Amino acid sequence: MARQSFPKYTSGFSLVEIMVALTLSLLLLGAVLQVFMSAKASYRMNEGLARLQETGRFAANILAGDIRMAGYQGCMTLDKIEPNVIVEDPPNDLNLYDSAHILLGENDLAATNTLGAVTGSDSLTIRGASAVNAHLTGNMDSDNANIQIDGNPAGFEADDILMITDCADADIFRATNVSNPDGKITIAHASGNTVNRLSKAYQSDAQVMAFESTTYYVADSNRDNEAGDPIYSLYVQQLGDTVELVAGVENMQVLYGVDTDADGSVDNYANAGAVADFTNVLSVRVALLVSSVAPATTQADTATYTLLDETVDPANGRYLRNVFTFTATARNRSLRSTMFN
Repeated sequence: MARQSFPKYTSGFSLVEIMVALTLSLLLLGAVLQVFMSAKASYRMNEGLARLQETGRFAANILAGDIRMAGYQGCMTLDKIEPNVIVEDPPNDLNLYDSAHILLGENDLAATNTLGAVTGSDSLTIRGASAVNAHLTGNMDSDNANIQIDGNPAGFEADDILMITDCADADIFRATNVSNPDGKITIAHASGNTVNRLSKAYQSDAQVMAFESTTYYVADSNRDNEAGDPIYSLYVQQLGDTVELVAGVENMQVLYGVDTDADGSVDNYANAGAVADFTNVLSVRVALLVSSVAPATTQADTATYTLLDETVDPANGRYLRNVFTFTATARNRSLRSTMFN
């Protein structure tokens, strides 16, 4: 038999080569992981900034728009026309519909406040008619127990409190039924009111609008974010119905621009507790403390924030925060100087 010869060793990687390769692989993997973590942190930061800006602008636009419409009731203000109210057992919001209560609020809310708002924050209440309206198309020959309108863009329903005005007179009544027979939208007001007739037979120039009483405040949403921290939101309460408007608002402070000499311009700004007569409030200044809701930074936010006349110290957390401040004029009160009378 032929004799076979074998090499004394088989070629391959030495232990040193394997250790060098593993070390290089770990370094490469660490670099890739570092890039991934940096990209993720950058993404969370950008997402937090975007959410912060979107929340602040949305909340400010909603509040500013409503402040401008305070006391709105068509083409005439409460200083010129006092509506004839026929609503039976009207809610307190309607009982308070006068010049002193169309724009007001509460300062430094206590822990036991009925709204459930954040302790130390402010609330803001705005009353008036909705900007969305309809016009009369039928039952204009005489004062009937119902009116007919050309459309229902505001979605009027039974039990809604509505206002009708033609710039000379105004009535506030409860809609007892909203129907659409033969394509004509009919709003009945025969029951639920002290009388079943309005003060007069309105014509096609009259506007029909919803009466609104809106209170804004900040409260705990009773939800937690991914870090287990509570989420605070801006809420709106309208005639008893409460809706969460936007998450990420942690505090709200409000100052009122007061006209002390009836010249139609603001003389000073004061919180609700320092305003002697809300009839003289011409504008409102609002500050909102807005957060990114979810953790967005690598370092905890330990800063305090100044919101108008208050210093707020929110809970520490890896959040982005910013203060949004704006001033809005109550346009239905801006022309108060004697030159306009």
